[in-house]
Formats: sequence, structure tokens, C-alpha cells
Amino acid sequence: MNKSNYTILLVDDEEDILDFVGYNLRKEGFNVLTSLNGRDALKIAQKEIPQLILLDLMMPEMDGIETCQELKRFPELKDTIIVFFT
Repeated sequence: MNKSNYTILLVDDEEDILDFVGYNLRKEGFNVLTSLNGRDALKIAQKEIPQLILLDLMMPEMDGIETCQELKRFPELKDTIIVFFT
């Protein structure tokens, strides 16, 4: 498995969490994208088609559940795994 072929999208409104988790995933060889909110995450996910989305539940404007529901509407993301973390 070539980890650099796997893209992970991290979505959290806490920059410290994005930095910490992103650093560790990059250190393991994964391609990591980040977003501070659900609305931007939708745009990034639709454009980049990540294999995994790590999604915070509690975010302002658009929470993780609403973001997940919107992500599931995109046919191109049907194989993308979404994991909630909080």
C-alpha cells in the first residue's frame, strides 16, 4: 500500500487539532487536506475526492452531521469513508 496515494480530509474548527492530527498523518506518508468548517470541506471533498474524511461533530455554522449529510449527496464521494471524531 502506497500511503501517498491516499488522501485524507480533516475537518475541524480547532486549528491545533488540524495541525496535530495532520502532522501525524503526513509523517506516516498520507496526503492530508484540512478544512476549518463544513462548507469549505464540501468544496474540497468534491474537488479532491479523498478516500477518508475525519469530521468533527461540533462546529459553528454547519455541524458535522449536516456536513456528512451533504457529503453523502455527491455521487463521486460514494466510496469515501467518513469518520466522526470529537
